[in-house]
Amino acid sequence: MTTAASRTPAAAPREERQVLTEYLVRQGLKRSAQREAILEAFLKAGQHVSVEDLLRIVKRRDPQVGRTTIYRTLKLFQEAGLASELLLGGEARFEPLWNRAHHDHFFCASCGEIFEFQSPEIERLQDEIAEGIGFTIEGHRHNIFGRCRKCSQKAKPSPSRAR
Repeated sequence: MTTAASRTPAAAPREERQVLTEYLVRQGLKRSAQREAILEAFLKAGQHVSVEDLLRIVKRRDPQVGRTTIYRTLKLFQEAGLASELLLGGEARFEPLWNRAHHDHFFCASCGEIFEFQSPEIERLQDEIAEGIGFTIEGHRHNIFGRCRKCSQKAKPSPSRAR
């Protein structure tokens, strides 16, 4: 039987693995099979994964991995520029960051769904406003909270029938 601790993961995209390796070397940290397995699972999981989501995925391959290891490794990915953290209702969600276009988020307050969007018009307006006040933008996050279509429809009272 092969476990994540006894094999070398090869499925994580090469560029992200290289970024992680270079970061670990700069920080004087060691590469580990667990970190590699967590990176592979994180990148395969897609968008907006919680520590619990990632823990479930990684534990299938390596039951020895714990919640603290996942959390610390995700923080390490953030420091390396591979991940971004979003806080939603007190829960941290992480998304891959490396080589992704800038985007913003809509958060559904009812079901927790996260929708990404890009708007050149919003970006242009931000730049114009910043220039007008002499502000240099170094980065930003635009998060909008509300209710998605499904949750909005559920919240509407059904029309009553007149008799």
